[in-house]
Amino acid sequence: MQQNSNKGFTDTDPVSATDRVKACLALIAARNGQLHAVSTVLGAEAIARAAKLDRAAADGHPRGPLHGVPILVKELADIRGLPTAFGSLAYATAPAKTTATALQRLEDAGAILLGTTHMVEFAIGSWGTNHAKGTPWNPADPSTHRVPGGSSSGSAVAVAAGLAPVAIGSDTGGSIRIPASLCGVVGFKPTYGLIPTDGVAPLGPTFDTLGPITRTVAEARVLTEVMAGIDLSHPPVALSDLRIAVVSDAALAPMSDDVAKAYAAALLTLRAIGARIDEIALPLCFVDFQKLNGDIVAFEAYQYLAAIVDDPMTPVDPHIRKRVLAGRNISPEQYAESLATLSSCRKAFDAVFVGSDILALPGTPICAQPLSEVDESQIPMSRYTRVANCLDLCAISLPLSRPVHYLPVGLQICSVAWSDSRLLATASELSKVL
Repeated sequence: MQQNSNKGFTDTDPVSATDRVKACLALIAARNGQLHAVSTVLGAEAIARAAKLDRAAADGHPRGPLHGVPILVKELADIRGLPTAFGSLAYATAPAKTTATALQRLEDAGAILLGTTHMVEFAIGSWGTNHAKGTPWNPADPSTHRVPGGSSSGSAVAVAAGLAPVAIGSDTGGSIRIPASLCGVVGFKPTYGLIPTDGVAPLGPTFDTLGPITRTVAEARVLTEVMAGIDLSHPPVALSDLRIAVVSDAALAPMSDDVAKAYAAALLTLRAIGARIDEIALPLCFVDFQKLNGDIVAFEAYQYLAAIVDDPMTPVDPHIRKRVLAGRNISPEQYAESLATLSSCRKAFDAVFVGSDILALPGTPICAQPLSEVDESQIPMSRYTRVANCLDLCAISLPLSRPVHYLPVGLQICSVAWSDSRLLATASELSKVL
């Protein structure tokens, strides 16, 4: 049988595609009742495809760089024959007629679509909660139901719990990086437009981006390469030559002690190996970036979802309905003004970022909270992530090492648009020392 030679997938999974799929299905059957990460399981289809791939491998014709790799997908991307739920009881009307381009590229490269994952309804929320279909359980704490982060909640939980080696999420204001940070895995938001989003339910098309949630940077790079259809290889990056931009402690405040200590320790490690760290001032404060991103997304989301949220009889999470309805009160003139502010912020950032390689930020200001303590009127989790969407940066969340029994903390590193290959190479080196 073909040995597992998938570039970037160096785990100890069984060597045959069929065994890998069956192992994942067994874990889903055993653990998903509590974790609530997977929404639809394509068991029979996945096993049939795995058998076909195993026959091809036995004949000396492996399919591609993802041959036999089981993948879970956030339930906002079309999969032929499956209704695209978009995390809602009110969205899907019929099975999709085609598969989203990015997912088709994964299948063409040998991946096996294992099923779909739960998410925040309409992808508009960063806690990871879903009061209509249920909230996934962050596996970092098996005894307390803590939030996984959103909106790609189920995808991050599934990877962190080992239900699948990798999963696909989407990121409009941090929806890949937030759950990756809170669940202790890798989450990559590529440059906007790098991966096609046709066949993906829209939230805010000005920012909507697909990306991978994985265990390693190498896996994230391979999945991104396949979905984007480009080569993202890059020479190794010398961390001793790295020029890192940071913001002041005052700009980051408030931040929990656990996150602050982990973030400070990471910067201390980088200084110790010779990286240069310089403080810069962003064009807006983090809260203003949240509002700028939120206003644009709310206006655009309402254009797509008005018929659903305007009808009080549709079964929509009341918190989600309120967020989408906020777009009804934003005029086209206000929307145009927000887009103009966005453009000016990007120009201002380019000027202050000159001479830097990456911007380093915490992933979230707090760790995963108990579900019972969530205040849906507050949005702390996206405070450090929306800046990358607003400034058109590629960004990745890396898990930081932590003492036993401590909750996961992520380090977010960002760089300018279309520098994805260098950012991933930098992240790969950082993951070795952090």
